[in-house]
Parts: sequence; structure tokens; C-alpha cells
Amino acid sequence: MSDNRRKRPFPRTARAAALVTLLDFDGGRFPEEGLEQYASDLDRRDRALASALVFGVLRWRTLLEWTWTQFLQKPGKKMDPAVAFILDLGLLQLQYMDRIPPSAAVNESVNLARTYAPAWSPNLVNGVLRALTRAEGLPDPASAPLPEAEKLALIHAHPLWLAERWLAELGPAEASGLLAANNRPAPLTLRADLNRISREELAARLSSAAEQVSLTPHSPAGLQLEGPTGPVPELPGFTEGLFTVQDEAAQVVSLLAQPRPGETVLDACAGRGGKTLHLAAMTAGGVWGLDPDGKRLALAGEERRRLGLKRVHLVQGDLLAGPPFPPESFDVVLVDAPCSNLGVIRRRPDVKHLKSAQDPARMAETQLALLKAAAGLVKPRGRLVYAVCTLTQEETTGVTDAFWMDHLEFGLRPAGGYLPESAQTLVDPDGVIRAWPHRHGTDGFFAAVFEKKPAKPADFPAEPATKPE
Repeated sequence: MSDNRRKRPFPRTARAAALVTLLDFDGGRFPEEGLEQYASDLDRRDRALASALVFGVLRWRTLLEWTWTQFLQKPGKKMDPAVAFILDLGLLQLQYMDRIPPSAAVNESVNLARTYAPAWSPNLVNGVLRALTRAEGLPDPASAPLPEAEKLALIHAHPLWLAERWLAELGPAEASGLLAANNRPAPLTLRADLNRISREELAARLSSAAEQVSLTPHSPAGLQLEGPTGPVPELPGFTEGLFTVQDEAAQVVSLLAQPRPGETVLDACAGRGGKTLHLAAMTAGGVWGLDPDGKRLALAGEERRRLGLKRVHLVQGDLLAGPPFPPESFDVVLVDAPCSNLGVIRRRPDVKHLKSAQDPARMAETQLALLKAAAGLVKPRGRLVYAVCTLTQEETTGVTDAFWMDHLEFGLRPAGGYLPESAQTLVDPDGVIRAWPHRHGTDGFFAAVFEKKPAKPADFPAEPATKPE
């Protein structure tokens, strides 16, 4: 713990918990960790407010700071971090949270400045926020005299490099649509255990626990909850293990693996086990989850017990350091590789502030190494599935093309052949899955499936796609 963190009073209110969490985030800590430490003792309503404030600021930070800077007497002067976050929090409440009275937003922000910021700051915070409340209209970033990419980045509160990238690759309309979708908080998405309950039955049980419950259009096991009345562990069916939290696109990736009866399956980058446990629910065969992080595997183990799943083996190990399995051990290997996470910004707005333009290329090197290491574990006629929750060329087709060129024993297969009809809209003409937040209402995901050729290549179907040059 830093000296800075020791000197701060422990927060006793939702707004203070949000501020201290944001300050810790700027020091390199994940926001969920800060909220767990500072907001866990608050009542449910204040915990929800603290979370909304933290993720609201992370979602709109760039635009918030541009807006209140217009009301400073010396806008070019560097602002103390605590004061900047207090102004962010105050403006967020004034502009985006209509249930909070403006007087409360201003007064509580001034109180935060008295406790957590320099002695000169309460007057500044009070003056800026009151000026914002008196303004007939806030500055409009769309009218700012800026180049197109800078304006797009400002309007949608994204880093400039990312706005420039999507503008160049997608064009103005699609880029704007994607950035706007990233700023819409994702609904709570569940995956029903179809071995124990239909999703229609589960939806009926959940109907009183949310403002709206709907069936997902792409995954046959998914449900979306808008405005849940309580935390996930208090939802009907949770303790019985009838569902787990999983985005719809992630559910479809597991469907792509399509384990058949008796097949052995490896999730080579298991993490907290979301896809591992989905695969286990889909097959009576053995499923292994491999990950180097023991803490994440422990969480997967807890979820495995809650869901009552058998024949799931969680193994701590590093695919790149040498997997603890003999060659050609599995019929299906899933590589859900670590990535830039640019497809999950709507769930994790902190990604905007953590990633750089260099990350996609850097991550692609690791992803290719993981895919190559996993290839040796696939049996002849077995399947190798590659997936990432991002949409950059480097981490998607850049990796699969490079892998395919060096591994002639594998053939790229059309993803649509492994998916139900409802998921076909996620399949691109080139036979891979590309799920986009603004097109499909899911997290951004890419996935491709390879099949390993048998000993006699003549027994293998013709390639469905043109091999990369």
C-alpha cells in the first residue's frame, strides 16, 4: 500500500468510496478491487451508487474533464488528481444521474474536497460546479473546432488512437456506432443450464427480479436482465446452480467447440472458468481447464461446485511453459487467449484508460505462441478453436493467418457448420465469428475453428476458404 493511500481517511460514504477507488485506479489498481475494499461495508443502495459513480467516470472521463475545463479561470493549469476526480464525479451526477438533486451533487463534492483534496480546492470545486448548474447549456463537443478523429474521440470519450483506428477501418458512421455502443452499459447476461431448466422456465422465475427479462437472440441458452432488483447471488435459481453469468458472444464461442459425446476437451486459457464450465455442461466427456493463475482457478472451482458439474478438472499450468499433458491428448482444444479486451469496453470502461495503440500487436505475439503450443495437444480429426474478446486485425485474422501458414496439418473450417441457426448472423462470409457491440448487441468477439487433418489427407474435406497469401 502506498503512503498516499495510508494517509487518506477510510471512506464512509458512497461518493468517498468512489473517489478513493478512482485514485487507486490511477495508481494501477483495478476498480473492482477498490470497490471491494471501500464499498463492501456500505448498504446495498450506497454500494450500487459507488459502483455507478466509478464506472460512470471511467466511461465518460475524457468528456467530463473537457467540459469542466471550460469553466476554469486557468484551463491550461495541471489539475491535482483528487480535484479532477471530484469534479468528474460532480459533473457526472449533474449531467448523467437525474435522480440526484444538483444541490446534493455540489455539496457532497465540496465535502469530498475538504477531506481528500488540497486546502484550496473546496472553493474551486464549489465555483466550477455551481457555474455548471447555472449554465443554460453545456459546451457541445460536436461543435468544437477539431479534426474528425479528435471530435469523435471527445464525443464518445475514447482515447484518440482508438477513435483514429476505428475511423480508418470502419468509416465515420460505423466507427461512431461502435464507440457509442461501447458507452452503453451492458445488460446482465445469464446462461441457463439447459440440462436442468429451460431458459423460458428460468425467465419466468426471474421475472420478478428485474425490470425486464428477455431471451438472447443468438445463444439458445442466454437471457438478458435489465434493471435487476438485487445482486446476482440473490437472484432466484442462483443457489441451485441453474445459471451462470456469461455474455452472449462468449456463450456462442463455447458452442463453436461443439464437443461430441465422449470427447475430451481442454480450455487452455481457462481463467475463471466461464467457458470451461459451459463446455462441461455440453458434454458427458472429460473437460480440463488449464490456467497459470491459481486464484482464478480457485474461483472456477467455486463456480464448478455451485453448478454441480462433474468431470471437470482444473489444472494450474502454463501452456507456454510446457503443458502438463502428452501430445494429441484432446479432441477439442479451446484457446480463449488473453487480448487487448477492446471488445468488452461496455462492460469494462477502464480498458479505455489501460490500453495503448501498441497493445494489439504486442498481444498478437503471445496469442500466436499460445495457439501454436495448443496445436500439439489436438488429436487427428480434432478441433482447435481460437477466440479473443477484441476485434483488431492483428489479434484476429492476423493470428489465425500466421498460424495456418505454419501448420499445414490444420484446415480452417466454416464456423457456421458448428453453430445453431440463431447464431449464424455472427458468422462472417470468410467463415469466422465476428460479434460487434453495435451490430449484434453483444460483447466484441472473434473466433475461428480449425480441424486437424487425419493421417491420410485424402480423408479430409476440401478447404472451405482461400489460404492466406
